[in-house]
Amino acid sequence: MSSKKRVLVAETLEQAGIDLLREHFDVDVRERTDEAELARIIGDYDGLMIKTYTRVSKQVIDNARKLKIVARAGSGLDKVDLVYAKEKGLPVRNTPQANVVSVAELVFGLMLAVSRKLAAADRYVRSREGWDRDRFTGVELAGKTLGIVGFGNIGKLVARRALAFDMKPVGYDPFIDAAAMAEHGVRKVETVDDVIDVADYITVHVPLLDSTRNLFSTEQFRRMKSTAILINTARGEVVDEPALIAALQAGQIAGAGLDVYEAEPPNHPELLTLDNVVLCPHIGAATHEALNRMTMQAAQMIIEALKD
Repeated sequence: MSSKKRVLVAETLEQAGIDLLREHFDVDVRERTDEAELARIIGDYDGLMIKTYTRVSKQVIDNARKLKIVARAGSGLDKVDLVYAKEKGLPVRNTPQANVVSVAELVFGLMLAVSRKLAAADRYVRSREGWDRDRFTGVELAGKTLGIVGFGNIGKLVARRALAFDMKPVGYDPFIDAAAMAEHGVRKVETVDDVIDVADYITVHVPLLDSTRNLFSTEQFRRMKSTAILINTARGEVVDEPALIAALQAGQIAGAGLDVYEAEPPNHPELLTLDNVVLCPHIGAATHEALNRMTMQAAQMIIEALKD
């Protein structure tokens, strides 16, 4: 029987990171592992790597008698019981820097797709209905005000790209001062409402907390410009989805680009019928470059935690 420590990769990840782990440990890889199955088998492992779907609950942690680290290849940790892990002294690590470029680029992909009606135009050409270009007249990004709600790693990269598009970025983040934002060419405002009052586009980059749940709801949509476009690549629950649907249907705002939802797949069928929304299946980090960085960084964290 091997004397090597054992690592479980609980869902599909990039091969380079798995190969790196195998240089040091016995590694088992599963395509996906549900909570009950993970709770049943976790006692045999010293390290655990997760990505999107794996839930590390109290029961899993209680059964993890040998586990020394949980490494999340990605940023969000909402599927890990962090409070209980801390109570039990179980380190939980993530890779928040690994996907920031990919997410920031997707923000502009969504802004352009909504502004220029790219998804509808693509469907129209494929349908061979005709050649009526006027129905797809859109708007430019240049000269518009971009409101950035949350000025962390992704928010900073979004701001840099906004300047390249000749946009005027304003930012809200209670933890970042005006001087720090100014270094990135961003004017700081003091509240989310201050962003809403001036923004032609709003992009959301905040974690899911009690204070950010439904941060954008009925009152915020009523306050937004009728020409405004909302982009959400953060967490679905930050936006009140029924309120967003109502605002889009009523023309209170012009459009939205969404990569995240309250439930995934989205469970509001009305959202799927709206032409002024571009929908993606949570692909913010889904580039080969980001996935490779995420897996390699998570693997290095496990190696460091389990070294003799």
